[in-house]
Amino acid sequence: MSAENKDNAGEARRRLVAMRALGLFARLGFDKVSFRDISKATGVPRTAIYRCFHTKREIFDAAIGGVLADLRESINATLSERKPATVRLSKVCALVIDGLFEHRDFLGAIFNFVFAMVTTGEDMSSRVYGFTGGLKRAFRKLVSDGLQDGSIRESVDPEINAELLFALMESVAFNILLNLEKDARNSKSRFKAAITAISA
Repeated sequence: MSAENKDNAGEARRRLVAMRALGLFARLGFDKVSFRDISKATGVPRTAIYRCFHTKREIFDAAIGGVLADLRESINATLSERKPATVRLSKVCALVIDGLFEHRDFLGAIFNFVFAMVTTGEDMSSRVYGFTGGLKRAFRKLVSDGLQDGSIRESVDPEINAELLFALMESVAFNILLNLEKDARNSKSRFKAAITAISA
């Protein structure tokens, strides 16, 4: 097997382990999942998993990264569409909301993990920003694009409105986590109202 094929096979195995472990983390929580559980769920021997990942936390991060990579790809495709910024902004919000609902159990595992780390004194701010910063940048770009294409009012500040949209998305995530939001329609309607408020 060539070095390139070996690298591709290794990457495929990493992704398989991470994405199958995602269901375990969602169901059991980070602390209760063992390498043995992951091996059973994936059908990959523990020794092979150890060659891909040194710690359970690396697997957890890879699971988060896998979910975000798929979402990022959809967001980037939407950013490059030739449509008014407000239309693209609505679509990005819908993509993220659908992703949050699709992975609601895993979202709970992420929150539990972050809060557990914070209570031990670990600074999670840079890690959390690493996972969420791209969404803020997408919001800022779309609001700026809207100012240029005339679909967003001239008085709107891209920085402030990107923060407001992100804060609204955080509230959606918390509502999903607390099971206060049963389906995506209410969340999407709040974003529709927010986007209408800044539209030209």
